[in-house]
Amino acid sequence: MSTSAASCLLFLQSCSSIRQLLQIHAHMLRRRFLDDPFATTELLRSSLAFPFAGTLYARKLLAQIPHPTTFAWNSLLAALAASPSPASSLSFFRCMLSSGAIPNAHTFPPLVKACARLSDLTAGDQLHGLMIKCAAEHDVYCTNGLIHMYSACRMVDLGRRVFDTCTEHDAASWNCLISGYVNCGLLDHARVVFDDMPQRGIISWNAMIHGYAKSGDITSARQLFDEMPERNVDSWNTLISAYGRCRRLDMSQKLFDEMPSRNAVSWSAMITAYAQGDCPAEALALFERMRRLDVMPNCATIVSLLSACSQMGALEQGRLIHSYIARNKMNVDSIIGTTLIDMYAKCGCVDSAVEVFDALVPKDVFSWTAMIGGFAVNGYAAQALELFDQMEMEGVKPNEVTFVAVLCACSHGGLVEQARYLFDSMRMVHGLKPQIEHYACMVDVLGRAGLLEEAISLVQSMPHYKAVLWEALFGACLIHGNAEMGQHIVDRLIELGLDDGGVYVLLANIYAMNGMWNDAIRTRMKIKSKGLSKIPAYSSFEVEGFSMNSVGNQISMQR
Repeated sequence: MSTSAASCLLFLQSCSSIRQLLQIHAHMLRRRFLDDPFATTELLRSSLAFPFAGTLYARKLLAQIPHPTTFAWNSLLAALAASPSPASSLSFFRCMLSSGAIPNAHTFPPLVKACARLSDLTAGDQLHGLMIKCAAEHDVYCTNGLIHMYSACRMVDLGRRVFDTCTEHDAASWNCLISGYVNCGLLDHARVVFDDMPQRGIISWNAMIHGYAKSGDITSARQLFDEMPERNVDSWNTLISAYGRCRRLDMSQKLFDEMPSRNAVSWSAMITAYAQGDCPAEALALFERMRRLDVMPNCATIVSLLSACSQMGALEQGRLIHSYIARNKMNVDSIIGTTLIDMYAKCGCVDSAVEVFDALVPKDVFSWTAMIGGFAVNGYAAQALELFDQMEMEGVKPNEVTFVAVLCACSHGGLVEQARYLFDSMRMVHGLKPQIEHYACMVDVLGRAGLLEEAISLVQSMPHYKAVLWEALFGACLIHGNAEMGQHIVDRLIELGLDDGGVYVLLANIYAMNGMWNDAIRTRMKIKSKGLSKIPAYSSFEVEGFSMNSVGNQISMQR
């Protein structure tokens, strides 16, 4: 290879853009350096450093090589398997076989990983057969890929068979099997493999702790954590999240404070624990502390913070977080965009929710549903139904939550006929089976419209009477002052074991509205004789930067 050709290869190694790559490629064409298979392969490998554009370029480049080496095919297959469209690697592999190129042990691991990402058991089985034919099934990387693939396809027993028949195991082989059992919920099997390991690494310990934490067995998770010979930040983060899911926020905070070092995931885990543990003020306070330390939040942190703002009705805090996202040029993907829409809608700022929705590209079913729900809860029934129609016209298929949102809009707007049509279309048009939440919405629609007999028939059509449906109907009785039906529903609720003070208070109010004072007094006396109490209502709102929390008739205020 000439000195000039060697210089081109050095330039390829330091190439930082597609534009530079094209310039080097042009120079190599003029000097006929691409007659050398090694130089062509290096150009191909360099192009794969640039996702998407580089991958397309590499495919065109490979098509121009008369006889690509197996290494060249493998390089491009690995890039396609790791891309957002892993299925393209499988179709490209068929092109490789058609060309007469012979796969080797390095060909299969990325392809098997693609099958795992796609949960494509059929393609995975076919690759397994080819690996046996090519004598690659005993390669440890191929073996580990097969164990992971079978586990991802919920066929962990086949993964175990591969593990048992292979001649060589490394730490990754054991960890793949443990993770496979954990992800399939087979913790006893995972523990047996963990205990049988000749040497346990920190990944093995973390996998078992994650499994116990995921299943809610916090005691076993903590026991393993305490027994670990050494821990990394993932060990601490896993346990913090586990305590958070169990609402043991004191233990989550204790671990967070004791951590020798923290990363963005640690802060996110603690903030999420507070947000999901009904402590939104603490979540926001922790974010302020995080920001002062210049720790960059991740997507999960932002979602948890916006959720905390939704819980508190803290619109100004939500706006500050939105500004933080824009100022730091964070990507507003579907997840963050949907959470922003939900936050603005729950804080009553529908215009801002619409702005976020309109700017969001692409929109998935969750973002459409959040905006429809936002219109519904704020009383914009017509806009909710119009957006639902637009969603269908754009080819986005609604899910069960979408129908809860649009039926809620019908309820608030008194749109009985539209609600009936949508409820029936769930099964007949979209192939979705109505759940208890959809029946509750329909009962609410009919009840608000005064169609109490039809609402009762709908409740009774359920295979099992659900307390939530009778409660929804009881609210309609209160609106229309129907004491007789209210008493009937109370009897049904008592049969279902729902015998709390709130039901009797509402019944007493219905009697009072109808001037049935003796019945009202008798119902009130029953509350006292049973020792029942009404659970106080809770609300949260924001006034001039202060969060106001109202429980019953008590109001607390905090900045």
